[in-house]
Amino acid sequence: MFGFIRPVKDELRVREVHRFQEVYCGLCHAIRARYGRFHTFFLSYDMTFFALVLGCTETDGAREKRRCDASPIRPRAACFGCAAIDRAADVSVLLNYHKLRDSVRDESGPRRLAAGILLRLAGPGYRRAARRLPEADREIAGCIDELAALEAAGCDSIDRAADPTARLLAAAVPPTGDARERILRQLFYHTGRWVYLIDACQDLAGDLAHGGYNPVALRFGLVRADLSAAREALERTLERSLADICTAFDLLGAQRDAGLIENIIWLGLPTVTRQVLDGTYQMNGGRMRHGSL
Repeated sequence: MFGFIRPVKDELRVREVHRFQEVYCGLCHAIRARYGRFHTFFLSYDMTFFALVLGCTETDGAREKRRCDASPIRPRAACFGCAAIDRAADVSVLLNYHKLRDSVRDESGPRRLAAGILLRLAGPGYRRAARRLPEADREIAGCIDELAALEAAGCDSIDRAADPTARLLAAAVPPTGDARERILRQLFYHTGRWVYLIDACQDLAGDLAHGGYNPVALRFGLVRADLSAAREALERTLERSLADICTAFDLLGAQRDAGLIENIIWLGLPTVTRQVLDGTYQMNGGRMRHGSL
């Protein structure tokens, strides 16, 4: 994933800060235990959000202190035994692998070589994840291929271009066949759509400089990294997805972490939207440290 989904720390209670870190660390431990150390390097706050939302209507999981590579001396509290975290670990590996596969197809020169090496290293873990979640793997692979075809065709519709990524994240929801599944798929569909469009806005300068595909540039005829002419239209379409995310979460009836998730949805996502459109966004809040909140 891309790392845009994060809470606004100053508006969190102390226990919510600790809870977010516990889920983040629990997800890292789950990925390492199930797939090895290599895949933990792709851990993101986006997948932490995925685990929090999946688990907000459940009551499983326990808190335990353990050492890790990031904290080898002082044990850190982490969440264990949670089905939502295990699902997020599996999905994270699938997404990382298919993202690398897409990079090998799209990049050239040293970047393509690097992506190819990483893809080979990711292979064993991916095959285990694909055996655990074969249907999700097929859907994710299909969405990635569909997006590649739209990029190759130079699609200038931001809705069509965002749809595969939106469906990709919705495909990661556990298939339960009930109302909860439908609500979660709607929530993550619009989360994926928002992430794709925000990423396109953030990558505008680089894509224009290197001739890369960018649906925002094509849709609004942008020839330089200035979103001012398209800002009003982009705000409307991004706010539409944010509203649908909020509506879906309200329907879930969260039993835990409601305040933390609401902080991310109602404060974190709008803050990132404003910063990206203003040109003031900094990855990981400017901290550039693994796991810093």
